[in-house]
Amino acid sequence: MTMPDSPAYCWVVARVDPADDSIERFIVRHYRYDPQRRGRRHVVVAAFDNEREFRACMEGVQAEIGRRRDAGEPVDPGEHASGIVHEPGYLRRAANGHLVSRAIRHGAAGQWIGELELPSNMSVVWAERPSA
Repeated sequence: MTMPDSPAYCWVVARVDPADDSIERFIVRHYRYDPQRRGRRHVVVAAFDNEREFRACMEGVQAEIGRRRDAGEPVDPGEHASGIVHEPGYLRRAANGHLVSRAIRHGAAGQWIGELELPSNMSVVWAERPSA
């Protein structure tokens, strides 16, 4: 997780690990240029276990962007703060979805796919020809 040096990034409140898949987490992201990746992307600022702290941090990031813009600093027009909520098990279900997609693409699909918990935007239907 990238941690900026700016005071607008809510360092006072308790945060949680954005990769902790056992809890619901509210993740604050900052869409900006990332020098490590040499491109614009959503950079994780912090993750919280409650919505109030999440909203306060997101407002702080947005205020910092506005302060830099008002001070005449170069700010990308697309730069913004955003957030996403991950429910418990989100990363596991996403990984299962990637596994199923790869298995189908490589012809390795089987009945085992029906045992996996998949993301809400994915389902698997198994069809067989009747035996003659």
